[in-house]
Amino acid sequence: MTTVPNEVNTVKDSIPFIDISETHCWMVYLMPFDSDNRSDYQRVDSFQRQCIERGIFGMGWDVPCLEYGTHISPKNIQTHLKSYREAYNSTISEDALNGYLQIKKNDYVIMRLKNSHYYVGKVSSDSAFFMYREGDPVLGYLSWGCTVERWVEFPTDGDVPSEIVGRFSQRIHPTIQRIAPYRQRFLVIAMYENALPETERKFSIPKLKICEYNFAASLNYMELEDLVAVYIAEKHAKDGYLLLPSSCKISQPDYEFRFVSGGRRPISCQVKNRKPITVENYTEERAYEKIYLFSGMWSNEDVDELRQKYKAYSIIQLIKPSELFATLNSHSIFQNQYYDYQASSLKPKELPLKGYIECKKPNGHREYSIDDVFACFVKGDGLFYSSEFGALVLSWHILGNHEKELEFARTIHKDINKPGCPKNIQRSGLR
Repeated sequence: MTTVPNEVNTVKDSIPFIDISETHCWMVYLMPFDSDNRSDYQRVDSFQRQCIERGIFGMGWDVPCLEYGTHISPKNIQTHLKSYREAYNSTISEDALNGYLQIKKNDYVIMRLKNSHYYVGKVSSDSAFFMYREGDPVLGYLSWGCTVERWVEFPTDGDVPSEIVGRFSQRIHPTIQRIAPYRQRFLVIAMYENALPETERKFSIPKLKICEYNFAASLNYMELEDLVAVYIAEKHAKDGYLLLPSSCKISQPDYEFRFVSGGRRPISCQVKNRKPITVENYTEERAYEKIYLFSGMWSNEDVDELRQKYKAYSIIQLIKPSELFATLNSHSIFQNQYYDYQASSLKPKELPLKGYIECKKPNGHREYSIDDVFACFVKGDGLFYSSEFGALVLSWHILGNHEKELEFARTIHKDINKPGCPKNIQRSGLR
């Protein structure tokens, strides 16, 4: 059962243990229409609203080949594939079928609908089942689907963790997609569970602690560009530079937007969240007064090296993560209820791990590897301490035996909560 263990829920001032090894999160695209009808706002919106009202979601490729309520299985998928091929001389996305085959009860699903509202639900059916019913205004469009306990609505991007918004910003949307990164799974779970009364929650997810090494990954690309714009504005407002909003909308491969000031050359920038920037591409540019560059892949040390390398090019201004993080901290416009910008974080090296053996690839009960963010135990990166959440996490099955995994996790959890662990840090865990 994938809940926070009872003994953890009752511990005060401790590093929590959170087990999500059997809990998956999914992005679902609720659009069972052909390409010609997807732009019909009223039709799509009406269909999606009815799905929310009925507490369901599902995929298309409808064809009457199985009874309503038939549970998904590899054999039933083959029946569906064959019937659809015979009826329409076409195929079904096997990725979508395999995704729905893997969904199970207590998984979490997040959708963004035509009206731009987000919905998170917790699966209540044991598995996906065949939903098609001829003549039904909703089920007549669906094949496989699931029911949910309830839908929790989030009307705007600002109500949703920024990195989840970023996942939905991609142009191509698969019918269903597993959310693999543990921190994004935590955030989706928190969206749902935080909306429930505290006594009904299955998980208590701490806020994600934001610092200079992870803030870029915690902003979607638009927020990161806006943050750089604020940074530039604070540096050059005294020189009369103003941002031209329309310049943000023009597709330019090397620049994001322009600041202008009468009688001066404009200022521009390039911002990448999860990609490096080739600084060499800007060394011959003469049309701008300054070109600011920031990549979420750079560390402060990386920027120091690049500044030294390109010090002859005064037009190029490289921004350190620490500098941009200072701007972020001074403006509440980028705050988010799922992130904590103030709490300090217990570093892995500060954990009380006396009696444990540090190694590069842990493969034993009291072995661990360590870096600035994580301490990984037992085997691989499935059981680890995360300084981002201040928690011990079982993310996936490291041994194939859940009881054995929990036994190891509880031992480690007890050890890292021994006296000597900084109390002010411990309070950033479960309440």
